[in-house]
Amino acid sequence: MAELDPDTIERFRTLAPRAVYDEVRAALYRLGPVSSDDFRDAYETLVEEGILSWEEIEGFEREG
Repeated sequence: MAELDPDTIERFRTLAPRAVYDEVRAALYRLGPVSSDDFRDAYETLVEEGILSWEEIEGFEREG
């Protein structure tokens, strides 16, 4: 997984949570074959940075 650079993280702070989730998922899929670890790593970064919560991520995954 490509690391989330500081500029991208700051830009994500200005977006709605669903927009961040959708953008990260789309970016991962554009990288080619990805594993669940790639998604987990990206989501962990977003949670650590206070951009998304695990509850939000799990809710978005249930919604599809």
